[in-house]
Amino acid sequence: MYSKKKIIKYLILILAILILLVVVLFQIGDIKKIFAVFGNGFSPLWLLACIGLVLLYCFVYKLSLIILVKRKYPNIKFFDLYLISGSEFFFNAVTPFASGGQPFQAYALKQRDVTLSDSTSQLLLNFLAYQVALNLISVVCAGFYFNRLLHDVDNFIILFIVGFSINMFIMVLLILLGTSKTFGKALIKLINLICKIKPIRKLVGDKTDSVTQYVNDMQKAFKEIAKDFKIWLICLLTKVLANMIYYCIPFVGFYVIGNPITTKEFFYCFALTTFSLTTTIWVPLPGASGGVELAFLVLFRNIIKDGGATDPDTVAQSGMLIWRFLTYYFVLFYGLVDYIIFDRTTSKYLKQKQLIENQKLDAENEKEEINESELVENNSIE
Repeated sequence: MYSKKKIIKYLILILAILILLVVVLFQIGDIKKIFAVFGNGFSPLWLLACIGLVLLYCFVYKLSLIILVKRKYPNIKFFDLYLISGSEFFFNAVTPFASGGQPFQAYALKQRDVTLSDSTSQLLLNFLAYQVALNLISVVCAGFYFNRLLHDVDNFIILFIVGFSINMFIMVLLILLGTSKTFGKALIKLINLICKIKPIRKLVGDKTDSVTQYVNDMQKAFKEIAKDFKIWLICLLTKVLANMIYYCIPFVGFYVIGNPITTKEFFYCFALTTFSLTTTIWVPLPGASGGVELAFLVLFRNIIKDGGATDPDTVAQSGMLIWRFLTYYFVLFYGLVDYIIFDRTTSKYLKQKQLIENQKLDAENEKEEINESELVENNSIE
């Protein structure tokens, strides 16, 4: 299912996207000026601090799935779950709309003897925690800074509203599916009707069964929340903390190139990062490539200009490069390393498991042979 050839194809796709990013940057910016920004103010110490923040984000982000699965399967090693959770960074980064992480994690958990039903429900709970955390932070940031954002980038605001609405829609849909059987049945009927339309049926097939299974899994997941709400709340808090760490990275990133944003603008810089990601959720390319870079440049230009930069466009482009390479490409390869290690340990685990099963089978066969020989001896004595 996850062959080396498939992984190589993913990496080629990401390399193509990286080349496209560089080409676009050459078109919209002056590469000599960007090199000058890096050459004049680059700070290795701030870069290390930035990398430290990224690694901290990756660690905290993983905790929620680990907690959820460990609760039901305490015998699974922490390190195995750590790798499974981290592999999401790679598979989400290389698939449109970040859709590849959950299928791989379900597959990986199955390799550790977690039932498909249990893995699906835990992954849905994890995704719900992420979605709620995302929207909570977005709502708070929009509440404080919407008017300023409207003033700074009035023509861009519609894209933020669209992205914010999509995020809210996903969260509300998940909650309704999990809490309302009536809504779930209505959705299944709607999908069934849509799939009866011949052009759609030919294109995607009949999705009624898969949607029915998804609705059932979501309702099972919400029953687990009701039974153990404290655990899910802890998972939600870890997602909130992870996202908050992530949104701090651009602020530190501008210190890396010697063009810091003033500390009084820290929270607005934090909010602009949430707006950048929320605005581009609808971009279908892996990592929302193209859209997220443009959003960053548009949103950060004014705050850099207000800080007194003589060339805010070049500074924004330089800061975007630092941010994007660390939070997308670095995290992508971090997830790839987790996947590779998991793949290697899984091979050893399956061999060891097979060896134990063979030993049990041999023991059972030996026991049967002993019983048969004893029975023969008893019969001969009689």
